[in-house]
Amino acid sequence: VVEFDTCRYHGHSMSDPGITYRTRDEVASVRAARDPVALVKSWLIDKELATEAEVKGIEKRVRKVVDEAVAKAKAATPPPPGELTRDIYVGKYEHPRMVNVGPGPQGGPA
Repeated sequence: VVEFDTCRYHGHSMSDPGITYRTRDEVASVRAARDPVALVKSWLIDKELATEAEVKGIEKRVRKVVDEAVAKAKAATPPPPGELTRDIYVGKYEHPRMVNVGPGPQGGPA
């Protein structure tokens, strides 16, 4: 399991520019230091697990999959209104995030 902690670089909606509660500099500095996609790309290249060309090929294939999924979703019939409330949790439940959950190395699972 690989987990990355990052932040949202944009607002929640078109009416939320995302700079009401944080500065552009703050967002830019977090993005430069902790962007998980950029980190993985640099790790792959720095550790010689992939070349820049291979990483670009991966990005191109992933972009194609995402673009096809978006096109399919936009062309699909909208779900019935009852789906809006399906699988909504009510009350207290255990958050599924797995950070420092066990006695293993670096606090990870044993």
